Amino acid sequence: MTKLERVRAALAGRPVDHPPFGVWYHFGLQHAPAERTAQAHLEFFEAYDLDWLKAMNDYSYPMPPGVETLRAARDLARLAPLDLERTPLGEQLRVIGVLAHELRDRALVVDTLFDAWNTLRRNVVKDAMGPLMREHPTELEAALAIVNENLTRYAVAALERGAAGVFLSVPASEEFVTREQYERFMRPYDLALLEALRGRGEFHVLHAHGDHLYVDRLLDYPVHALSWADRDAGPSLGEMRSRTRLALMGGIGHARFAYTAAATIRAEVRDAVAQGGREKLLLAPGCALATYTFPELIRVARDEARR
Repeated sequence: MTKLERVRAALAGRPVDHPPFGVWYHFGLQHAPAERTAQAHLEFFEAYDLDWLKAMNDYSYPMPPGVETLRAARDLARLAPLDLERTPLGEQLRVIGVLAHELRDRALVVDTLFDAWNTLRRNVVKDAMGPLMREHPTELEAALAIVNENLTRYAVAALERGAAGVFLSVPASEEFVTREQYERFMRPYDLALLEALRGRGEFHVLHAHGDHLYVDRLLDYPVHALSWADRDAGPSLGEMRSRTRLALMGGIGHARFAYTAAATIRAEVRDAVAQGGREKLLLAPGCALATYTFPELIRVARDEARR
C-alpha cells in the first residue's frame, strides 16, 4: 500500500498491510521563516519514512497591539479579529502550503491547532487564566469567542492551503480545568470550531491532552481519530477501543521515550496492535517526543510497526 492508501484505510477501518506510523517533536523554529520550518519538517519526514506528517505549529498567536502582559479583565476587550496573513499564524499557513505541495500524492499533512482556551492561556493571558475563569467569566467567554473565530478562519485557511485536517489539542483534564470550567470555557468552542470544518478535510484528530481526562465528554467530537497519552496517563487503547468507533492514535509512550530501551519500544508497539487491532489504529506517541531523542529509537518503533 502507499502511505496515502494506508492512512485512509486505517481511518476508515479497512484492512491495512500494517498500521500507519507517525511521530513528532518541536523543532524550536518559531523564530524562523516558513521555508526553513517547512524544510525541517520535510527532512524529518524523509529521515523516518513516516506514513503521515503532523506539522508542528509553534508560531505565536499575537497579543493585542501594545500589550505585553494581559491580566485585567478589561484588557480582554482588546482582543479582536485578526488579519491572519499579518500575524505569525500567516507564517504557519505558508509552512502548510509548502508541505502540502511537496508531499502531494505522497502523504497527508495534518496541521497542529491549540483550542481557544489553550491558545488564550498559552499565548495571551498565561497565569491569569485561573483568576479570569473564577472572577470574570463573562468577559472571558467574549474573549474566547473572538479567539475561536480567528482559529476557525485559520483552520479553514490551512485546509485551503492543502492540509488534510487539524490536530486539535484540547487540555480537557482535571489538572487544567474543573469539569464545570471545561463545560463552560472549552467544550462549546471546540465543538463550534470542528462543526465549522465538517465536510472539509479527511484527517481531523482530537488530541486530548492531560493525565486525568474527561473522556466521557470527548467521544462525540466530530473528528476522524482520537489521540491521547494512553501509555503515560491512560485510558488504555483496549479500553478506548471498547468505547468509541473512532480511529485510535497512540500506543507508544512519549514521556520517557528517549530513555527507553529498544526492546521495550518494540514490545509497546506489539502490545498496541494486540490491544487496538490492526484496523483503525495509527501508531504514534501520546504527545511530542523529546527533541533529543536518538534517531535509532524512532526507527526501531517504525520498523516494529511494519513487521
